[in-house]
Amino acid sequence: MGEVAAVVDGKNQKRFETADDQIAQALQSCALFEGMGPEAMNTLVRGASLRDVPKGGILFLQDDESYEVYVVVSGRIRLYRMSPDGAEKTLAVHGDYEVFGDLAAIDGLARSAVAESMTDSAVVEIQRDAFITCLQGSWDLSERFMKKLARMLRETDESLDLLAFASAKARVSSTLARNSDQCGRVMGLTHRDIAAMASTSRETVSRVIGDLVDSGLVAVDDEGYSIIDMEGLMELSSL
Repeated sequence: MGEVAAVVDGKNQKRFETADDQIAQALQSCALFEGMGPEAMNTLVRGASLRDVPKGGILFLQDDESYEVYVVVSGRIRLYRMSPDGAEKTLAVHGDYEVFGDLAAIDGLARSAVAESMTDSAVVEIQRDAFITCLQGSWDLSERFMKKLARMLRETDESLDLLAFASAKARVSSTLARNSDQCGRVMGLTHRDIAAMASTSRETVSRVIGDLVDSGLVAVDDEGYSIIDMEGLMELSSL
């Protein structure tokens, strides 16, 4: 098989001999799968494929009966729920080497959200059987997965506390902090997305972000937001 080009770290390109090499590199870069033994990694790679997803492309719909697990290679994938009247609530935005879609693989139930590509993206799609086989055969992977689920539950508890007790400013600040990358960048989220995640209005988001910019905590540019003072933003987001 000829060389396969891949986007790595969002911008830089690297050449791979085969698609399997590209899949293995993406999985090894993912916190959930890094350090896995060669046998388990080969199981995952054999049960995985690469998918290019154009901007606006849908990987799965809410209530779909599909059970694949996904790892983002490049781009950004938004997960959101839809109400019966068509309103959308953004749940999360996933970037490079983050995992999503794993809950359906575990419980075998229908998808709880829509997965839509916010940019031209590439993902690794892992078949459920390969994922479950590796979970059953690797205590390290099972432990990491349980810690991931525990973190999700804690974040849900914190979100409920913020919704019940915190101001809109605290909720918006928390949303920005939780969706920033290691460099403090928040990209691809509109005011509508932030409003849905913070359970407030777009007008309130605009006002709060304006206040955060005036306070020197956040900067805004054409690509999104930059958190200038993460500690200060976290203080605002605390109850």
